[in-house]
Amino acid sequence: MENMMVFDKSAWKKYMDGFFVRDCTFGFEDGRLGFLIYEEVEADAHLEHGWQMRLLAVKLTNPIDTRFFYITTNSIGVGGMIASAWQPKQPEFVVAGIGREIYSYKPKEYKGRELEIPFDGKGYGYQDVGEVGCAISKTVRVGHTVFAVGAPMRVFERTAGQQWVTHEEIPIPAGLKLGRSDEEIRAALSDANLNDLAGLNEQEMYAVGHAGTLWQRTQDKWRQRAFPTNLDLFTVAVAPDGTAYITDRRCSVWKGQEERWERIVQADSTLPYQDSAWFAGRLWCTNDSAGPFVLEGKKMVPAHQAKKDPMPAQVACFAHRIDVSPDGKTMLVAGRHGAATYDGKTWTVLFDGMPDD
Repeated sequence: MENMMVFDKSAWKKYMDGFFVRDCTFGFEDGRLGFLIYEEVEADAHLEHGWQMRLLAVKLTNPIDTRFFYITTNSIGVGGMIASAWQPKQPEFVVAGIGREIYSYKPKEYKGRELEIPFDGKGYGYQDVGEVGCAISKTVRVGHTVFAVGAPMRVFERTAGQQWVTHEEIPIPAGLKLGRSDEEIRAALSDANLNDLAGLNEQEMYAVGHAGTLWQRTQDKWRQRAFPTNLDLFTVAVAPDGTAYITDRRCSVWKGQEERWERIVQADSTLPYQDSAWFAGRLWCTNDSAGPFVLEGKKMVPAHQAKKDPMPAQVACFAHRIDVSPDGKTMLVAGRHGAATYDGKTWTVLFDGMPDD
């Protein structure tokens, strides 16, 4: 294991002190990283005006006095996440909140809050957004493009000019149509969320969601696929050969493609995985309280207890979010007060709390 001095004490106090890492991303070019960090508050704190969040951008190749840039806001909810688009798409950091709030940063071009991701249920012949709402559950990069997924069964794609387009091939649940009863609307909403999206590129993707919902995109066309369980599906990761690995509410792992699926790990956890990735020949999964895990044989085992190339225990303590570089050569993990990268051979700790010197 190696160590990299990303912060000195002065920089830590200026940018990180009093905050913890919520999410992470490889930046839009080699040497850049992005972190979404949240203010640490006491359990009984009065939060009439919310709490602070920061988009913290790091350029590792810069000297420490020009290494960092941040945007502070209290307008992103607790479910905010960060991702980054890479060339040939517009290179940028993008933060999306659960209520479709957007902050972005592209050096020397733009920074700060944008208009919300557009959604008007009436525009689709469905209930008004104020009645039903549209919520973002996850923001991810697939290929070189940023996507946001959520309810009601929405996939939004980030495009040029700081715009978003909706993948309308995936329909809004019929129970949300205008004129439906409150009971029908509530039933439709309970199964209306997409939780994750992953793929080899922007044309070859899987989206997973509530009630065993699985959609596959091939050659720019979405089609719904049958899946063997009606449990909520929470994460999906895709290996280079196109095999997808899906985790459900109980942390069981399903392996397959299209409509051919088998459960390779049966579990009965009460806390589903929130993040997953395929890297260095195996599946990695994390959540906020009990992660990370790796797939070994027919079990998900704590990553620091893996028989092959175990994760250092120091890294496992803060590895709650995962990102993999677009070229598939490096994995980034982060959470709490630490972050590290892994190239398949060596773990490099970027930071782990305030530096001693």
